[in-house]
Amino acid sequence: MIRFMMHVPVNVRARMIELCKDSVSLLEESLKEQISLVTPHDRMYSVDCSEEWLSQAIERDLVPDVIVTHATEFACKKLDNLDLFCVDETLQTVVREEFSQLMDPCHRLFLVCVTPLVMVYNPQRIDESELKHSWEDVLSSRYSILFPDRDKPLSRAAGSYLLKHYPNQFDDFERRVVYDGSPASVMKQVSCGEYDIAMTHYPFALMGNQKNLAINIPKEGCILLPQVLTCLKGRKNILPYVHSLLMQSSVQGYLQEQGLWSVHPDIELAENYAECAKQIGSWQGWQEYIQAVADFDAYPESKESVS
Repeated sequence: MIRFMMHVPVNVRARMIELCKDSVSLLEESLKEQISLVTPHDRMYSVDCSEEWLSQAIERDLVPDVIVTHATEFACKKLDNLDLFCVDETLQTVVREEFSQLMDPCHRLFLVCVTPLVMVYNPQRIDESELKHSWEDVLSSRYSILFPDRDKPLSRAAGSYLLKHYPNQFDDFERRVVYDGSPASVMKQVSCGEYDIAMTHYPFALMGNQKNLAINIPKEGCILLPQVLTCLKGRKNILPYVHSLLMQSSVQGYLQEQGLWSVHPDIELAENYAECAKQIGSWQGWQEYIQAVADFDAYPESKESVS
């Protein structure tokens, strides 16, 4: 049995699984082995309902053979390094030049797409002229701030960025911020006037049809949440097939339509790329990204809340 983990933003998860099913059936015939498509919310991976599924999978010897997941997952405590996963220097990986900096030089993590993260705010509570249009806005004590649950990939990516780039302000931020809900539910709470600013996926912000919501695009660019493909060492033979499947123009085009950034060279750049992708230019590598998430995960949560 080959377990194929599909951990992508919830707005594309069901459709991505459907898109993979036909190709998986053909692959099963070729390999003479059954393939099971799973998600972090399947019973075997959600013992304590945590979004951080990889630590539990390692502990229980249930690491999927093939994994498509958020890059934040590789900061899990049980994973000392990426040696668990295969290296494939021969895999033909062609991505748009604009995303070439996100390529893994160690050839373990293969880029599938990127989810940009952004702030939304309630214009009935905040006049746009007050905003700096910077990540400093979520650090300001003037505003009430809502993030999704702390173990969500979105919160781990955003929190790690804030801790790394604003270390002197992060302690106060961590005491004030409220971690609760999902990337979709936080928008509703801001729309209802319960909070001033929330953190969410840019695709959700674009689809948000709630009243009293506006997007605050930071001058530093959106925080990056890449989705990557990897395989266990013993399953290297599957990697080219799955990579080819995920890089099909139909799959990549669908991701782009839903507000994620496709990395396919033949898919046009997203309209918001120029304004929102500035952080790609300052990308410091996978080790740096994963370590920043690990630092956020380890940050003391025992601070007395001021909310």
